[in-house]
Amino acid sequence: MSSTASTARPVLLTGGTVVTAESTVRADILLDGGRIAAVGADLSAQLQPGVLECAEHVDVTGKLLLPGGVDAHTHLEYGIDGFTTRTVDDFATGTTAAALGGTTTVIDFVKKEPDHTVRESFERRVAAIEARAVLNVGLHVIIPPQEQQIDALDDARALREHGVTSWKFFMAYPGTQMVDDGLLLRGMDAARELGVLPMVHAENGHMVARDTAQLLDAGTTGEPFHHAAHTHAAEAEAVHRAIVLAQSAGTPLFVVHVSSAQAAEEIGRARLAGARVWAETCPQYLLTAYEEYAHLGQDAAAYICSPPIRERANQAGLWTALATGTLATIGTDHAGFCMEDHDGQDVPPQKRRSPGHFPSVPNGVPGVYERLMVMYDAGVNTGRLDVTRFVDLVATRPAKLFGLYPRKGAIAVGADADVVVWDPDRERVIHHADTPLRSDYSLYEGRTVRGCPTAVYAGGELVVTGTTFHGAPGRGAYLPRETPDVAPATRLSSRTLQETA
Repeated sequence: MSSTASTARPVLLTGGTVVTAESTVRADILLDGGRIAAVGADLSAQLQPGVLECAEHVDVTGKLLLPGGVDAHTHLEYGIDGFTTRTVDDFATGTTAAALGGTTTVIDFVKKEPDHTVRESFERRVAAIEARAVLNVGLHVIIPPQEQQIDALDDARALREHGVTSWKFFMAYPGTQMVDDGLLLRGMDAARELGVLPMVHAENGHMVARDTAQLLDAGTTGEPFHHAAHTHAAEAEAVHRAIVLAQSAGTPLFVVHVSSAQAAEEIGRARLAGARVWAETCPQYLLTAYEEYAHLGQDAAAYICSPPIRERANQAGLWTALATGTLATIGTDHAGFCMEDHDGQDVPPQKRRSPGHFPSVPNGVPGVYERLMVMYDAGVNTGRLDVTRFVDLVATRPAKLFGLYPRKGAIAVGADADVVVWDPDRERVIHHADTPLRSDYSLYEGRTVRGCPTAVYAGGELVVTGTTFHGAPGRGAYLPRETPDVAPATRLSSRTLQETA
């Protein structure tokens, strides 16, 4: 499933507090051969002398020991607009930034390339990962509209044998990526048969297209009006429809990047009734707001993503949905584009390529570096989330849902030795300049967070100390995945929803 076992010297982490999705406990961890070899109190007194003598002893007293983060939603080297432009962060810079922030596994996407089939596009993505990634990278497949490849589902079926166990369907972007309900249903039927998890980008593409046209006709074309074109109703309708279609097909469902509290309510009602529907939100929807960019004019392009970053009043509903279990994971939807042109580099004009015309702005914001730090600070430090829930959201649940658990997202004997040494008291100021990312800004620039990684082990190798990355492109590998763990959703109670609201 992962790259060649580590040949690094065994490491004994002593004196820390192990945090899992279920509990916190004072314990030591032995990393050996790329796996977690032992977990327990005072391992120094229990291990064989030979093991102790060859192991590197690291005192992590006062630190938390977390499973490496799993970001199940990134877009690295990702082509858009018919592949005439792309995200600027490649598998080297993107996975390096992820590691610096405490994420040790990412899952990216296969998008059909022009003049290549889905299967061929997958093979090209794997080659890019093997050449450049510094972490293990899994892949979801995006099912294109039939007019782009009539037998795309056949390719997706075949890739199941190569560890692609999730398929994404766009309910948005008519004419380029949106699939109709017929193909969505056929895809859900096939996913059920194969044990694949269907994923949806849930916005009603026709509603967004109509609202965009009306805004343009009225002359309201500036960057902030992107928000008005992507309404709460368009997202909530698509979420509701996707849930109904999934239930009719008898398949579980995963909804990516939920931005609207109204859409989250649709998911909550379905889960309350026992539906196997899971959903993700992203830090940008919880920590930044429309009010921050409403008056920025062309600079609002930095905030443009779909679904949009919504009003500050919307955030409370998303936090409630996280607390109740309505929302199951926190990904980033990292899609890095540049605000400024880079002369002499292979970066085409991006965020400012058509000033004053919001439909022309590439959709996407960066975030793979900041995810764990901003969510720990805004969630755990404020009491909105306890630390075990935090671990579940950023590591354990995405590993389970996407067929990586217990190799990933766990601190247990036999799991991959992906461990983050986390200092809950250390402060860090977020600066884009401290990252290797080619995208040239951060939505959290200048934000002070309390709680950050001081060391990161990936496959038993020390890849991060403080703010320094150790390693080189190519140490990562393509990561095949097993059958997703999509047991029936824990039923929410109306009492729980009321108490958390």
